[in-house]
Amino acid sequence: MDMRGVMLFLHLIGLALWFGVTLTLALLAVRANRTGDRAVIAFTYRAGHRVLMGPGLIGMLLTTIAGFGLAGVGGYGVLQPQPHHWQFQMQVLGLIAFVLAVAIQIPNSGRLARAADASANAEEDSASFVKFRKTNAIVGSINGVLILIATLLGALRPF
Repeated sequence: MDMRGVMLFLHLIGLALWFGVTLTLALLAVRANRTGDRAVIAFTYRAGHRVLMGPGLIGMLLTTIAGFGLAGVGGYGVLQPQPHHWQFQMQVLGLIAFVLAVAIQIPNSGRLARAADASANAEEDSASFVKFRKTNAIVGSINGVLILIATLLGALRPF
């Protein structure tokens, strides 16, 4: 196996972790909110924050670092729009998703977990809980779409 194969393997493992965590957390949050049980909701957001900080962050870092390594080893270049526009688009979308996740999604998930605990203890949804949950849903959805588009660009690239 050459270096390109190693980078591609790491990139794909990271992508599977990142997208898997993003999709799983979204599905779990919907299920937890449907129960109406504040303890279940608080547990789900606490666990979600831990999963996002563990395997999710590892997936984000692996995808990003190995993606740039793959671009360098594969001879495509980093952030060069020509001649491989699909590669450039993947890099830009991946970087946007990475920055959104690290700068907004991960910190917000910690605040959301704390606000969910406070809401569970107070027996009502606080304004901060509602705000953090909305931010979590919006940023998570945007990241999911960006990851899917970048994956589609990689899958449909010309050979």
